[in-house]
Amino acid sequence: MAKIFPQKPPQSIIDDPKRNAEMKVFLALKELPDQYEVFYSMQWQDFSEHTGFYEGEADFIIVHPNKGIIVLEVKGGAILYRAELNKWFSQSRNGETYEIKDPVEQARKSHYEIRKRLEHLPGWTFEKLNIWHAVCFPHIYLKKDQFLKSDLPREAVIDADDLNIIDETINNLFSHCFGDKMAEGAPGQDRMVLIHKLLANSFELRTPLGIDLEKEDEKLVELTEQQFRALSYLSAFKRISVAGCAGSGKTMIAVEKARKFSDLGMTVLLVCFNIALAEDLKQRLQGIDVYHFHDLCKSAATQAGISIRQARDEKELYDEVMPEALLEAAGNIGRIYDAIIVDEGQDFQENYWIALESLLKEDGYLYIFYDNNQNLYGGAGDFGGLITYPSITLNQNCRNTKAIHETVARFHNDPTSLECYGPEGRKPETVHYSGDADLIRQLQKFLYRLVVEEHINNEDIVILTPRGEKNSVLLPGLKLGTFTLTNQLPNHPSKIQVSSVYKFKGLERKLVILAEIDQKAIFNRDMVMYVGCSRARTELIILSDEDAPHQIKDRLNTDT
Repeated sequence: MAKIFPQKPPQSIIDDPKRNAEMKVFLALKELPDQYEVFYSMQWQDFSEHTGFYEGEADFIIVHPNKGIIVLEVKGGAILYRAELNKWFSQSRNGETYEIKDPVEQARKSHYEIRKRLEHLPGWTFEKLNIWHAVCFPHIYLKKDQFLKSDLPREAVIDADDLNIIDETINNLFSHCFGDKMAEGAPGQDRMVLIHKLLANSFELRTPLGIDLEKEDEKLVELTEQQFRALSYLSAFKRISVAGCAGSGKTMIAVEKARKFSDLGMTVLLVCFNIALAEDLKQRLQGIDVYHFHDLCKSAATQAGISIRQARDEKELYDEVMPEALLEAAGNIGRIYDAIIVDEGQDFQENYWIALESLLKEDGYLYIFYDNNQNLYGGAGDFGGLITYPSITLNQNCRNTKAIHETVARFHNDPTSLECYGPEGRKPETVHYSGDADLIRQLQKFLYRLVVEEHINNEDIVILTPRGEKNSVLLPGLKLGTFTLTNQLPNHPSKIQVSSVYKFKGLERKLVILAEIDQKAIFNRDMVMYVGCSRARTELIILSDEDAPHQIKDRLNTDT
């Protein structure tokens, strides 16, 4: 049985008496052997400089890979051609006669239109193609040697009898049209793909992912009732800590509290651990001192006029020398802040707290926001003994979609304690690669799909890696097709930001690609995955090496 498009015409056409002739031919052509493809009612629209917009239709197009293409025009009822008028007429069963279009001319025009459209298809490089036209009169009977018109030989006409032996009829028609040279212009399987694309191209017009992300982002709750309660509850304490899962609004509450203190005319310091987060917070807060901790140390030392001693290595510089400098500077500049608000408190070491507290007035406010699941730098857990009250707990995630939250929770030390208030979203996509070269290929494909096909703004995308720059292949300046990686916020549509998970902690993007998940990602494994995945608000893609630790792969592949 032939492959026919559509498999079944709409019921309105089947029931239409005026389409009876076409339906009779439809059922006959359907019985052709398997290699045939038949296309019913192929329509087109186009524009010509001479005639303007025009449209047309071919009743049937019969295609065989080893033979060619026949365009078939169908005319029902009794047929009359008046040579003196050069006009065609059809007569219905009740005897009504009406003029019809020239079926030969219709078939010919359709034939040339289809040839033209095939030749304009991308990838069509073929010069020879068997394509011709014929006419079908399904309600009449002709003699085998009956002469009709010079441009309509009997061999190019199918009548009622011919429909009963359709395989033989169509085979004879191809032989008549193309003869002994049929093989030279036969489409073959290569051209069949292109022919199919023109005549029966299936497609899906879906909303680009970029639009979906915009809609989901609007639904993400900025502050839930729990966060509003925490914001007002803070005022009852001079010193308090706030523990919250990723996406629970810790940073938003910290920023809002800093603004409220500043509006009261108080001197306020908002300090965090990460450089990138500090830069982001500075953009949001005016008239408030915002620093990452080690920048605060340098600034205070400069203000106090003291020099920072030489360190043996980078670790000693950040862990010992800089905090010592801040403590010494505080002795000169004094306790200058009415309120100190700390974000990323889990990353601050014991001696950081001693130095930091030396800048706070005796009756000042100290608020510490933290998440021990994000303790990537081995900070002290008791905040130097500066906080004596139990922590306020925030367990409602209002940053991520529920689908992303489910993945994030798998790397939390108490996943059942967490709640998510975001929209449903899509399940994070995990793709496995084999080695760095394959990773780069996969990443290039993703970026093209996301930016070009899905219309996602490049500024809404970040690539995160657990590796530092010394070990990563995803370095600033790396070209991925038409895109170039940068460690800054993109200033051009071709730029895509890349960062380590460590440096991006505290920040977020609509779409995160978490890459280079492999054996080198074993250090702080759960925390790295927890932090990296939770940076994504609405879309998360994870590129995991085939040799990634099974403790990671097993949780990424879980559907529960």
